[in-house]
Amino acid sequence: MNYNKQDTYTRSITGKPENGLFRRMLVYLLYSSVFISVCAFALTIETYLLAGLPVSLPMAVFVFLATLFTYNLSSIQSVVLRGSKSQESTQQTWWHRHRKGMAILGLASIGLAAIVYFYYGLQLNFWFVLHLAIISIGYTIPIVYRRKSVKPLRRVPLLKVFLIAYVWAVVTGLFPLLDAGADVLSGESLQLFLRRFLFILALALLFDIRDYSYDKHTRTLTVPGLIGVNYTKLLSLGLLLAYAIIVIISEKGTTEMALLASTIGAALVVMFSSELKPRVYFLLLADGAMLLHALMVFLAKG
Repeated sequence: MNYNKQDTYTRSITGKPENGLFRRMLVYLLYSSVFISVCAFALTIETYLLAGLPVSLPMAVFVFLATLFTYNLSSIQSVVLRGSKSQESTQQTWWHRHRKGMAILGLASIGLAAIVYFYYGLQLNFWFVLHLAIISIGYTIPIVYRRKSVKPLRRVPLLKVFLIAYVWAVVTGLFPLLDAGADVLSGESLQLFLRRFLFILALALLFDIRDYSYDKHTRTLTVPGLIGVNYTKLLSLGLLLAYAIIVIISEKGTTEMALLASTIGAALVVMFSSELKPRVYFLLLADGAMLLHALMVFLAKG
């Protein structure tokens, strides 16, 4: 769920070399951020269903494309700043071998997102979108202030997971409400935002567990670095428990059961997570918990 692409061997995703059509497709879907963008698409549709509003596919597509752009920003930055030449002859990571393709994908997605936004006349407050864009871009790209480069937001101690949860909660939870003309400051809207924030934050903590050694090496203070991996897992489970309590208070019937079932699924992913798990565990199961969340609601509302 983290925005930045880290230099990681493809072998570490699946535990096997990159061969076979299915494995290549899986690697591409995960590493190109198409899969997590699908998760964002699904959560956006879920918000409409939970709020009892007509589903806007253009808004869901816009969120998909915006997510795809954001998660490929590091590739765009790499190509723009380093030029077309790369160390592909010596670098064997999937990211280095495909960074130009992902940069093109990212640029194409933001262009298509702009077309969708204006063609369908999506109703989003400009300043509301702007502050999210600043956070998303500043998360990956260092900000220049008074001719001095300030480190990207992901390097700020303990801030990374909270930024991710906030942006995801706003984009997938409040954007649909804004476009539908709903009052985003109403109790129901803020409750939905809080629920989404808690759920995403619980999952985002898992990626800090995954990157524990990397963050320790780069001297980036994260939650696991502060309280340890086991207590981080307990914190994640506590967030899911708080989420479940709010669901029990605010929902009923099949919707309540669907949300609680998806919460149990997410809790199982948390319980079995560790730094030693292959990357596919986090990229497919941790992110996939969001997709399960949306699918359960779709089935409940269907």
